Amino acid sequence: MKYAILVCLMFSAHVQAGEHTVTQKDKKFSQTEIKIKVGDSISFKNDEKDVTHNVYSLGPTNEFELKSQAPGEVSKVEFKKPGTTDVECAIHTGMKLKVTVEK
Repeated sequence: MKYAILVCLMFSAHVQAGEHTVTQKDKKFSQTEIKIKVGDSISFKNDEKDVTHNVYSLGPTNEFELKSQAPGEVSKVEFKKPGTTDVECAIHTGMKLKVTVEK
């Protein structure tokens, strides 16, 4: 009985993080808002033919900068803290994405 309880606890404690994809095309993100869980990641994919992007967030909860992202490139970011993160492109100021990270 104790063994069965231990096994159940081990498997219930292991929760797989989610993976999401946000594409960049026509100088826009494919979404303007996304809700994810702590530990989830977002892959930012540049689907432009000849446009470079520079996706970043100044935080304060999940700060990152992907730097220059050429057409066809994919960069992955893991969101480790709960809260709201505003994501933008440093090159195209109209590109905005609100990421809500929940516990």
